[in-house]
Amino acid sequence: MPLMSWENRYSVHLPNIDAQHKKLFDLINQLHDAMGQGRANEVMGKILTELVAYTKTHFQAEEALLKSKNYPDLAAHQQQHRKFTDQVMQFEKDFSEGRATISIKMMNFLRDWLTQHILQTDQRYSAFLQAKGQAAS
Repeated sequence: MPLMSWENRYSVHLPNIDAQHKKLFDLINQLHDAMGQGRANEVMGKILTELVAYTKTHFQAEEALLKSKNYPDLAAHQQQHRKFTDQVMQFEKDFSEGRATISIKMMNFLRDWLTQHILQTDQRYSAFLQAKGQAAS
């Protein structure tokens, strides 16, 4: 059973960004499934590394879009991205060095952070872009 399921309420009305968010959901679900199946740390490590890399790629794309649209809350948005990236990179480092394991607590953190970020922070830029006629309704 997946840890996260995409729902329309997560849509920011930008097909490319929604697709990236769905990919993040998928990677978190893959990591959760691997943990639940007791798969080797090597397998979980590869998924975690891909999640970290894709998160960075997504954040860069989202921030470039918001910069191009003169989004007024870009600095605060970037700060949230940096804080999350730093936390996940530290976890990845601790995991690869054997100082941490992938746990339900960590999975819940990933799920909760991503869903709350989309539902609150990302929805603000979605509303901004829609008001300017720059996002699909």
